[in-house]
Amino acid sequence: MRKFIVGVAMAAALPLLAAPALAGDLLYEAAADSLTENLNGKPFWAAQAECAGLFGAAASYLTERGDADGAQEAGQLAISFANDAISRLRQDRGISKKDALLLIEPAVLNAREKSRSLVSTGDTSASSTWNFARSACLDVAETYATQVSY
Repeated sequence: MRKFIVGVAMAAALPLLAAPALAGDLLYEAAADSLTENLNGKPFWAAQAECAGLFGAAASYLTERGDADGAQEAGQLAISFANDAISRLRQDRGISKKDALLLIEPAVLNAREKSRSLVSTGDTSASSTWNFARSACLDVAETYATQVSY
């Protein structure tokens, strides 16, 4: 049952991960039975762009609720994910920063829009869809930071 819930959470939170990988793209390698196993084989930059959108939605929601500290933290995570996606694309594909930004922008904006309902439920319990999506994104960031060299 947990795998089903995680799969549903990730499908809701990271809807665009069908983004095509090119030969030079660094692919995410998830541990079996992890929160991120459905990301296995997807480009890192695509997962990072989706997570930027998720935390961007969280920052907007928290700002609307008057939680300045929470909004700042979520906003910083969104920026960090976006910057990592841009850097990853630049390295993988040898493109300019502007072109990388143009490539991730639709994924970030779409994920941000689709993630609004996740963050607006206010359910932050351990079994909530928001918590699964947040945890999956933090796993992506940790994997990237510990396994990837620029």
